[in-house]
Amino acid sequence: MTFKSAFSTVRRVAMMGLGALAVVMVTGCAHPISIAPDMNQVPAASSKIAKTAGYYISTEDLNREVETPGGGGDKVKYAPYRELEAGLYKAFTQVFDKVVKLKSPSDAAELGAQSVNVVIKPVINTQSSSDSAFTWPPTQFTVDILCTVTDPTGKVLVSTQSTGQGAATFSEFKSDFSLSAKRAAQDALSKVVKDLSSAEALRR
Repeated sequence: MTFKSAFSTVRRVAMMGLGALAVVMVTGCAHPISIAPDMNQVPAASSKIAKTAGYYISTEDLNREVETPGGGGDKVKYAPYRELEAGLYKAFTQVFDKVVKLKSPSDAAELGAQSVNVVIKPVINTQSSSDSAFTWPPTQFTVDILCTVTDPTGKVLVSTQSTGQGAATFSEFKSDFSLSAKRAAQDALSKVVKDLSSAEALRR
């Protein structure tokens, strides 16, 4: 791209307003975004599983921040477990009669006191990218949620992998820089509900 064409592109974006101009200011840093979706959009399963599910996320995971690519050589940063915990809880409550948060996935006393039938340990992986050389928000985002479900003794009952995809164009994300990430998270959580509720091993 020539200097003239690059300058013309920035000039056109600048004419769209100061908010849009701020988006194209690529500085080579990691920009904070949120991947938490609208929990009201997490669908309900067609029929719930009559069990109490306990889910476990370690403190280390909750505190972990990750960085993935944005546009123009920049990156975005976020805390996937912390930002998706509420969404995961909502998804689990759409599948099971009762859901509780566990301090430990293997403490027999705690599991017994909570009458837990199954234990869910989610693992979240994310990826992002952008086809823009001037704007840093990602235009493509992937959220991959792996759920290992065991009985109280630790025996694996089922493992599911729910992958959500999200995309956003400049005209969309100029008012919400996290849009592609939120869409990917929404898609992933919807698939968590579908994948867990359709696992026959959990209904036995």
